Amino acid sequence: MSRIRYLLIISLLAGLTLQIQQVAYAQKVRITENYSNLPLTEVLSSLASKYNIKFAYDPVALNQISFTGQFRNATPDKVLKQLLKDSGFEFIALNNVYVIKRLEKSIVKEKPKPIQGIVRDRISGEALPYASIKVVDNDFGASTNTDGFFTIPDVKSDSISIEVQYLGFEPLQMRVARLHYNSKPLVVELDPKKFILADVEVVRNITSMLAPGDRPGEMVFDTKKVGDIPGISGIDILAPLQLLPGVDGTTESLSGLLVRHSPADKNLISYDGFTIYHINHLFGAFSSLNSKAIKDVRLYRGGFDSRWGGRASSVIEITGKTGNENSVCVDAGTDQLAGDFTFEGPLGKHASFIVSARRSYTDFYRSPQFLNLFESAASDLMLSKQNFTAFGFDPDAPSYLFYDANAKISVKPTSNDIVSVSGYVGRDRLNFLQMVSSPFINEYALWGNSGAGARWAKQWNSWLYQNFTVGFSEFTSNYQHYDSTLKRRGMQAVYDTIVRNYATETGLNDLSINLNAQVTLSNQIVLELGYQSNLVSSNSSEKYYHAVNSLPVSDTVRQNDFNSRVNAGWLQFNFKTNGLKSLVIGGRVSHHNLTDQYYVEPRVQMVISPTSKLDLKFAAGLYNQFINRIHMAGNEVRYLWVVSDEKAFPVVKSKHFVTGLNYSSNGLTVDIEGYAKQTEGLSYVQTVIRRTSSNRFVEQSKIFYVDSRSFGVDVLIRKTYPNAEGWVSYSLSKAFNQSSNLNGGEEYYALDDHLHELKLVGIYKWRKWRMVGSWIYGTPKPWDELLLMPNLTISPEYEKNSSRLLPYHRLDVGLSYLAKLSVDGELEVGVKVFNVYSRNNILARPYTLTDTPVADYLQDKSIIEFHDIYGYGITPTFFFNIRF
Repeated sequence: MSRIRYLLIISLLAGLTLQIQQVAYAQKVRITENYSNLPLTEVLSSLASKYNIKFAYDPVALNQISFTGQFRNATPDKVLKQLLKDSGFEFIALNNVYVIKRLEKSIVKEKPKPIQGIVRDRISGEALPYASIKVVDNDFGASTNTDGFFTIPDVKSDSISIEVQYLGFEPLQMRVARLHYNSKPLVVELDPKKFILADVEVVRNITSMLAPGDRPGEMVFDTKKVGDIPGISGIDILAPLQLLPGVDGTTESLSGLLVRHSPADKNLISYDGFTIYHINHLFGAFSSLNSKAIKDVRLYRGGFDSRWGGRASSVIEITGKTGNENSVCVDAGTDQLAGDFTFEGPLGKHASFIVSARRSYTDFYRSPQFLNLFESAASDLMLSKQNFTAFGFDPDAPSYLFYDANAKISVKPTSNDIVSVSGYVGRDRLNFLQMVSSPFINEYALWGNSGAGARWAKQWNSWLYQNFTVGFSEFTSNYQHYDSTLKRRGMQAVYDTIVRNYATETGLNDLSINLNAQVTLSNQIVLELGYQSNLVSSNSSEKYYHAVNSLPVSDTVRQNDFNSRVNAGWLQFNFKTNGLKSLVIGGRVSHHNLTDQYYVEPRVQMVISPTSKLDLKFAAGLYNQFINRIHMAGNEVRYLWVVSDEKAFPVVKSKHFVTGLNYSSNGLTVDIEGYAKQTEGLSYVQTVIRRTSSNRFVEQSKIFYVDSRSFGVDVLIRKTYPNAEGWVSYSLSKAFNQSSNLNGGEEYYALDDHLHELKLVGIYKWRKWRMVGSWIYGTPKPWDELLLMPNLTISPEYEKNSSRLLPYHRLDVGLSYLAKLSVDGELEVGVKVFNVYSRNNILARPYTLTDTPVADYLQDKSIIEFHDIYGYGITPTFFFNIRF
């Protein structure tokens, strides 16, 4: 027994002696180094390699700490003390290894620290707005703001695991350490879901094109996948919206982008801080916003929060790209209507740019596609009776062109600041002259929107973010139409001369100033507030003259000039905890100069998550709109913008109620929302026909003020597979209007009412090929079949908008082939066909007086004629695109 004790004592003494010798050896080492803002992990790695010193530490925790300083002939102990000073860490020497660990006292006394970061695209360096950050351990989380910044304020453990997700990007899980002092934000880079290269083929993993957002009513589209939709234009950023539930897909016009049965002008379209009033080319065939210049598009279909004001229906939030920060990229494409070009890249180390432009060929090349679209969109020009050549100088051919351009420069003076200036312009021009035979037609139109925005955003610290924007937008429209027709009167050799002269002119300037702030008070509470000032000046006029043999049938003149100013402040609290994903309570207070009144708009949103796969949501709010569009029947550019003054035009007021659920699991998403909406003060133009004392018939274009209500259920069922994606959009809804001066004061169906709307979308990708199809069906919409008695009074059997058109349906398909040219280069060619089986859809059926009402009346004929407005027939589009 004594021998065993002796051996143990000898072993302990030998180990202690060896440790003392090793530590003594280490202390003989003298370190001379100079470091500048180098992460502590790199400092330790350098010391271990150069001086043969062993360290043990948590690299994730120490990677957040940087060191600047120098050493001259210093011992390792002295160096480590300096490196770890005020860091919350200490070291001990154990078996010739310096073990770096957290100070015990700091764990007890130290307050929770924040994790502050920014989410970026790894390839381009673009910041990703509204990315989702989830803390894996406790289900708390955050989302990035419009500039990609996020903060998780109260982190008590040394490090946490987070999961970052963004539509169209690979989700990322990573472990990060909390911050112990102010430093640069943590940069989280996501990889786009893209090609997987094999030896001889390209395999493309399918990614979700759309997804419900985190807020009630919110839908998000992957802008990089807009071309997958078989629309008329492959770079149309807004066409995919019509495949969503709650957005009318049967209008075939973005000028009629109807969201939950509200007129299109009740949608706010915000692009980089300025408002866009006109969003389409070719009379609404496709949008004037180029998807290649857009980073993020979000649609809030109703019940939106207090950040947004000035519109009564929905919000389309568009964020432009800042430009590739890592390399120069070129993207060019063409189809039968137009060519486009995009150029982006870095400007030094702290800035980037993007320029994107598109121009049509239609003023010198009239493709069959163009003539088909033009004939449907401008049917009043009677192109169906003309035969034009693709090239040449036909004197009766329409001269038409459109163009648009986007540009943006972004500067990042520090890692927490972003300064950007962006601009946009879109224009259409038409000149049509047919003076060879009756009808003689002369039509000229020039319309479009331009805008510019300057923006400064800053993440001041872990709890304060600020965004200041100044935006200017200009809308102009000059439309003139004249036609003269000689019409034979019965079998007699007598001709009536019918003349129509229609002209509208609008000039609108919009200046907006926005200062918003976000204060992160804790993991549970975020305070958002802001101030907005909007100045709008406009002058508009409408003149319509219709005569038969120089006797006026209609003679209308309207003139509007106004200067509107709305100042608004808003405030909202966002509260979340376990099981409560978000509770947003807030409101806006606005003052309008022309009414000299204050308007209070309370808003509330709530999302409850009983499980990780299920969300229950609710939203409600009041919404006011002070500038509105009055749309005249017929051509898409015949409209005026007017301002509410509670004298000539009322303030539009709307109430929204939204409730629903969202279930997501294993690539399956089911989103259901029920809604009810009541709106007051809508302005509509109604044609009124009457008989004068001199036995003539005249039609008058009158403005009526209408209240509306709509309710329904919107359903989205989406499923993704490794090489396919599909979804079903279904809407069950009703919409009614009511006016004391129409339909005897009784409620009647709105013209956009249809009980059912169904949209089926499927995308399949096989090797280098992509196949896509979409089918839209809508039950019949109303039309106003005016019934008159022989004495021209309204028939007792007449009920406004009581008749129904035929059901709407169409099938669109697309096929494309994509080849990889290099690591960053790709070539895509394909064809898309709109309305494959050429369904002859009737979109509307307005009425007017006949050209010869007196003669028709004397012959017991109807003095009213109805004009069917048809949708586009079969329209193939061939396209080509290259990117490198």
